[in-house]
Amino acid sequence: MKTILQRLSEFDFFSALSSKALSEIARRGVWHSLPGGWELFAEGAASQSLWFNLAGRLIVVRRSEEDDRVVGYVRAGEPVGEMSLMSGEPHSASVYALRDTEILEVKREDADRLIRNHGDFATALMRVILARARHPGASFRRSAPRIFALIASSPSIDVNSHTEDLAARISRHGLKTAWLPVAEAAPDGGAFDRLEEGNDVVLLASRMQDTPWHHFVLRHADRFIVMARRDARPARPFPLSTEAGARARKFRLLDLVMLHEGAPACPIGDWIDATGATRVFNCRGEACRDRLARIIAGRSVGLVLSGGGARAYAHIGAVKALREAGVPIDFVCGASMGAVIAACIAMGWRDAEIEERIRRAFVASNPLGDHVLPVVALTKGRRVEERLEAHFGDAAIEDLAIPFFCVSSDIAVGDLRVHRRGRLRDALRASIALPGILPPVASDGALLVDGAVINNFPTDIMAGVHRGLTIGIDVARRGVIDVEAFRDPPGFFQWAAAHGLKDAPPIVSLLMRTATARHERMTRVHPADIMIAPPVDGVELRDWKKYDAAVEDGYRVTKAAIEAHWTDLRALAQ
Repeated sequence: MKTILQRLSEFDFFSALSSKALSEIARRGVWHSLPGGWELFAEGAASQSLWFNLAGRLIVVRRSEEDDRVVGYVRAGEPVGEMSLMSGEPHSASVYALRDTEILEVKREDADRLIRNHGDFATALMRVILARARHPGASFRRSAPRIFALIASSPSIDVNSHTEDLAARISRHGLKTAWLPVAEAAPDGGAFDRLEEGNDVVLLASRMQDTPWHHFVLRHADRFIVMARRDARPARPFPLSTEAGARARKFRLLDLVMLHEGAPACPIGDWIDATGATRVFNCRGEACRDRLARIIAGRSVGLVLSGGGARAYAHIGAVKALREAGVPIDFVCGASMGAVIAACIAMGWRDAEIEERIRRAFVASNPLGDHVLPVVALTKGRRVEERLEAHFGDAAIEDLAIPFFCVSSDIAVGDLRVHRRGRLRDALRASIALPGILPPVASDGALLVDGAVINNFPTDIMAGVHRGLTIGIDVARRGVIDVEAFRDPPGFFQWAAAHGLKDAPPIVSLLMRTATARHERMTRVHPADIMIAPPVDGVELRDWKKYDAAVEDGYRVTKAAIEAHWTDLRALAQ
């Protein structure tokens, strides 16, 4: 094992310190091993020491009214507990070992002595405090996981073969990748530390067995990838943590990879409930394997589609341009009509099928044409429901070819609803329920309306789903509405005499524009990395017949954006 002084010399924090300061830290510090899942200190506890992470990863968690909330990570070479030590106040958060971690403890009196006698140490500590205060989210950006556990839920899954294949695909992204096969005994600690330090990504293959190797994997992985057969049922309870690490286990995100072999034994939702999976990938071929490699490498692509009524046809042209350029789509989401287009992509439909289905569902006849004297809305909503059922059937979100979510707005409590599971057409019906135009959806005490009411462009949610590149297509940024239609408007019967009853009156455009206008003035914490805003000139929100013009505009503008950002996209193109 390395000496403390040798270990300290490897980290940036200590590089500017004098040899005297380093020697005193090494002499007074106490080296501890903290098993994965164990608590270092608790929120509200008195501060007794300053700690330095020497190897592994710590997670910072703060209690909230609803649940524990992750507020940051502490990587190797970084201090923790410094703010409480300097202020003399209790710890403002709890800290756990996310996996087996080596830490150096410097007692309060020794830390005070170091601060008094070594100005370089005091300066380095203050820089950390100021950096964390000014950039509280920086640890999330720097916290790319390095150790991934691939766990076979069934003995019939050749997890070694899957892990070797995945390591090769990750290496193609320029990351130095190593993998270890299933074993009985745990590896030598020093050898494993050297393996981690010498690679960008380490994959550990394991099976759910009571062996020292499996327990080692559970304690050391930053992320879990559970591989499950579609023709099997999950074990309950699902054994993915030691008893001591149960609390910290929920902060290590788990991905579920469903291998579609044989007849389905149960809904995928059963696997999600048993494992607590955050994301689900349906593996039916090479595309899914490449997607997993991009996700682990931090090279995934998330696509966000805004709402915008008929203007959302432009999304179809944008997707065609992305596909022609070979840009993969690993995650897709949307609001309102953008959610419908996103669902078409997630279903795995090609361009021609998307066009054929959208033309039948929205272009051939007005989807909002079943007008009714309003009680809760101007239309019955039956046309929309029938068309959603005809094209999406009973498909579940968790069964889709590409991971998908959409948003709606719960106006009962004024909060956003994110739809990640359940019947797809039900989620879409809620996401497109424009207030006053389509009846709202009453569901489990919630009253759901169009997602655009609260968040028409959920790039912030997509940023929490993956670590790669987010592309946003916003067709509502430059909204179009005929101002003259609202100047000295006629009465209903006068308008109907002039236009007939097949066309919707101007109030429909007014309500649609009202639902999508708010987000344009919002400052986004997580904007898209590549922002594309087709102007869709001449297409109003309810111009359902103007399909070709909108699609062409989305295609043209996206082609130009791809060319402008090709430096970022070239490495991702397939």
